[in-house]
Amino acid sequence: MSDPLPSSMMMPAPMSAASTFPINKIGTWLSAVIQSSLDGVIIIDAHGRIMLSNREAGRMFGYPAEQLPEKPLDILFPPASKKAQSTQISNFATAEFSGRRLRIKLDLQGLRANGEEFLSSAAIARVMIDGDVFLAVILRELLDPALPDAQRKLAQSTLRKLALSSQQANEIEKRRFSKELYDELGQRLSVLKLDLDWLENSTPTDHKIPARISQMQQLLDNIIVRTRNLASALRPSLLDDFGLLPAVEWMSESFAKKTGIACNLVNEGIPSRPGDQVESAVFRVLQESLLNVERHAQASHVTIHLWHTDQHLHVVIADDGIGLGEDRWKKPGCHGLSAMQERIYTLGGTLCIKDTKPHGLTIHASIPFHS
Repeated sequence: MSDPLPSSMMMPAPMSAASTFPINKIGTWLSAVIQSSLDGVIIIDAHGRIMLSNREAGRMFGYPAEQLPEKPLDILFPPASKKAQSTQISNFATAEFSGRRLRIKLDLQGLRANGEEFLSSAAIARVMIDGDVFLAVILRELLDPALPDAQRKLAQSTLRKLALSSQQANEIEKRRFSKELYDELGQRLSVLKLDLDWLENSTPTDHKIPARISQMQQLLDNIIVRTRNLASALRPSLLDDFGLLPAVEWMSESFAKKTGIACNLVNEGIPSRPGDQVESAVFRVLQESLLNVERHAQASHVTIHLWHTDQHLHVVIADDGIGLGEDRWKKPGCHGLSAMQERIYTLGGTLCIKDTKPHGLTIHASIPFHS
């Protein structure tokens, strides 16, 4: 991290081409992630000007997302709190930090375009790009406890619908990327392998070239397998073509083969097609749970249990590992568990994560569905 900026740099300055946020340097993939985030994301420069915002930030403040760039951040604050909040952010942009403490959390008062005020929780991170300081502001709207119950329920319903819409958009993008990886890149790599086979068969055996071609084939085989694994991890075609159960069977078998951890699937009867949203949610819960087992649980056995009762689909993932522990929620690396909870709650379901005796962890998700 370079030396802190002088306070004079925090004064508003005219926009110029040199000070424009280098969107091309963050890449289209990262830009797509920012746009699909469930939280509002705003990138500002050292002068407090908005360089980039996503759709959720635009919705939150009542502006089309494309209208926010180049505007000062303080237009999003009410007059009464504008000075104090701007000063807090400015001080963070210029403060010295020891170690890697480059993030803060604040509760901010926001101002929508129609003049309505609202509360939000903001996580602010300071980053350097080509020697310039930028702040990434991650915003999540908070419900005012003073609101009447009816308005709070309406607000919660609206937020849930928006979150569900964002999750669906994410799944659509994953489906598209998976198809492109498998159909486009995978097929081209397969054609290249056929060409290498032909070249090997056409080259005299007493030459050194066949040995080199054989090495190229082995590398190409590895690339083809890796490409197919990436496509399946994004969204396996089994899930779309044949439904949830075949996809779960494939996932459990692949997990056991990859990790050496025994994985037992118990199916007591689930609907053949409970709906795309439910199928995606269950698949992602299982995917994240098995990933946690692989990386952290130190388990030797996992059981996946599926059943349904009274228009609810249930999935339980139980392992015999070291468990979660009381403080593990507070440690880095628990973002997957939080995302899992948010995905289930958005669908009106419940998620219970608890340690089991004498050791292990159990995750129980219950999701409503309509046949």
